[in-house]
Amino acid sequence: MKLQCEKKQHWPKLAWVCVVEQGSETARLFHGPMVEISDLWAVEGVWNRSFADGDFDKTDLVFGSGVRVRPEGIYFVSSATGMDRLWFAHDESQLYVSNTLPGLLNIAGLSLLDDYAFYSEDLVTVQTKGLNSHVPSIPSSGPELHVVYYDNLFYDGTALKKVSKQTDLPDLSNYGAYKTFMRHAAELIGENATSKQRAFPVEMLVGLSTGYDSVATAVVAKFAGCQKASSIENSSSFWRGSDSGEKIAPHLGLECRLCRHEPKHYRHEVAVWAGVGRPGGRNLTVLDFPKPLCLFFSGGYGDVVWDRNVDTVQELKGGVNEMMGEFRLIEGVFNCVVPWWGIQRVNQIKAIGRMAEMAPWTLHNDYDRPVARRLIEEAGVPRGLFAQRKKDTSSNSPLWWPATAAARSSLNRYLQKSAVPASSHQKVTLYSMASFVLNLAYKNTVKRIGIKKWWRPWLTFPGRKHLFVWANHTLRDEYYGKD
Repeated sequence: MKLQCEKKQHWPKLAWVCVVEQGSETARLFHGPMVEISDLWAVEGVWNRSFADGDFDKTDLVFGSGVRVRPEGIYFVSSATGMDRLWFAHDESQLYVSNTLPGLLNIAGLSLLDDYAFYSEDLVTVQTKGLNSHVPSIPSSGPELHVVYYDNLFYDGTALKKVSKQTDLPDLSNYGAYKTFMRHAAELIGENATSKQRAFPVEMLVGLSTGYDSVATAVVAKFAGCQKASSIENSSSFWRGSDSGEKIAPHLGLECRLCRHEPKHYRHEVAVWAGVGRPGGRNLTVLDFPKPLCLFFSGGYGDVVWDRNVDTVQELKGGVNEMMGEFRLIEGVFNCVVPWWGIQRVNQIKAIGRMAEMAPWTLHNDYDRPVARRLIEEAGVPRGLFAQRKKDTSSNSPLWWPATAAARSSLNRYLQKSAVPASSHQKVTLYSMASFVLNLAYKNTVKRIGIKKWWRPWLTFPGRKHLFVWANHTLRDEYYGKD
């Protein structure tokens, strides 16, 4: 199999779509301007091996995606998290595999269905059900659009199949082994990211708050050579207060830049809605990602991997609030989710938190993550600076509607063309305020006593079911329709 690459200058930096005709020995790869290209591979990502060798198909520590030609066929490599994915579709004559749904729609000449109301519900099953039990495909104007998380795809010239990632994970049955593994993996990933063989430089950044997961992630990011942190200073939770990691950063030797979570300043907001048609994840767009490319260390899923109060994980699940998806392809970000390192031994990692040796770092309350706490305190962060109370800086809202003027105008234009009633700024503002109050009352009163029915007008707000289609068609036409 040969790889024939064609750069699309106006595409998002890291997007790619691969097309293989039935019986052909050539795979045609259309790609954005900052995808790294070699004779036998193409990649947008980092991994724990030599960059020059391009062996990102031989590890379970790869963050980004790529295409790797081998003598036996071609591998399509997904990110080793539940927050990124590959898409594929095929008909009688061609196979399409991509890290971007809007790009695949463009190259394959497909559209999503305006009258299909369950795209969001289908895609969120990666979080509600898991990586093995989620809805595996969604409908289009042509063939089904299949989605794959974590696993790779392999094409031998005849058939495409899902294959497990290769792993050489060590035993992680005690804290010392786990910390050694995390340090070594970080060092290798750091070396890969800063390789002189790269055509496009990568700078590291870690998201930092006062919560367990982000601070523990910052400790690991330092092992990789990360020097910069970005922190959202204002909380969006009911109990206000700063969630800034500014006071923690000096203890880790990090330069910290503060950002305010202001919805009107969301960047590329349409790209976030293209993930699953829901509002989570928009808060990440306010962070100051270095250019041209950024290796971003995230603490997503730490509430599962490091939580002492849940004994085992039965099935790995994705996280739609950390799903940077199309946004990261535009912005040039590799989403490196640190709690997913070693995830194939997740229950070994969880067992560490209940060991006797972890007693000095165990609080015996409902916010108890001894492994994360030990990593943090051994790195020199005082106990009183972190994990005191959970605070929320997310962009979740009961009313699903864009926040920025540009995205609202775009959605209203789309709805008008689709004969769906558009909503004025005043109506959206009124519903947003009412929804916040009613949802707060619902979660803190009647829901707690088992009453599931409650007046929630935001569930029937016009346009709610169209957000996923709108966002993906908008990106398809605005980015991928230029060439």
